[in-house]
Amino acid sequence: MKKLLDFIDGKEPEDDFTRELDEAVQAVRKNEKWRLEYMTLQMNYQEKYEQGMEQEKINSAMRMIEDGGLPLEKIVMYSGLTLEQVLELKSLS
Repeated sequence: MKKLLDFIDGKEPEDDFTRELDEAVQAVRKNEKWRLEYMTLQMNYQEKYEQGMEQEKINSAMRMIEDGGLPLEKIVMYSGLTLEQVLELKSLS
């Protein structure tokens, strides 16, 4: 277990298992198709994350608008949305 953890930490492989693992990692790194698929997957994850963050800003602004106690400038500041976006949300509520 220690040799595996050392290998994961960046040290050279010291036994048969970590050497085989290192060879497998190198083979995967050289596989262009897998690299492209991985990068595409990462881009999709990033896009979904950003969509979720934007939706949370909208949800927060809607809760503030519905509460009715804050001026629009404060909602803009707290939500991270633009004034135009907040005005549009307000017209929908």
